[in-house]
Amino acid sequence: MNSSTENKVQIITYQEAFKEAFRNLNYEWIKKYFEVTELDKKAFDNPQQEIIDKGGFIFLAQYENQIVGSVALEKITNRQYALTRMGVNLGYQGKKIGQSLMEKAIEAAKELGLSSIILYTNQKLVNALNLYFKNGFKVVPLDDVPYTRATIKMELRIVN
Repeated sequence: MNSSTENKVQIITYQEAFKEAFRNLNYEWIKKYFEVTELDKKAFDNPQQEIIDKGGFIFLAQYENQIVGSVALEKITNRQYALTRMGVNLGYQGKKIGQSLMEKAIEAAKELGLSSIILYTNQKLVNALNLYFKNGFKVVPLDDVPYTRATIKMELRIVN
């Protein structure tokens, strides 16, 4: 991303006014590679109730008043959250927006005093895997898979 684009991207906290943009952004990438599941629909139809009201967070990347990326931290326990709903609009990929969202999620995890963040992904999402490895996530045994599309589980240990 050139510096003029980079300076224009803001990471903001989710507001209900962005619900449709949050859903559309994520449906775009899910539909490109997989099928939208009932679990997806539940989260995107009610992000406030399904993520935020349960102790989670949603961060959005905004560029020129348009939502172009998202990431969520969903509470599992007081010490562990799952990184979910990460996506960047296809037209904005390659501009380090995913990295900015990841940095915000890790910063929030540290502020919460978490011991780790886990995530589930798929081996065909090469760019996502590269981002996760770059930010210190390690592959761990796959268990209790919440998404049928998940083929890999990763964890980032947080050092506080």
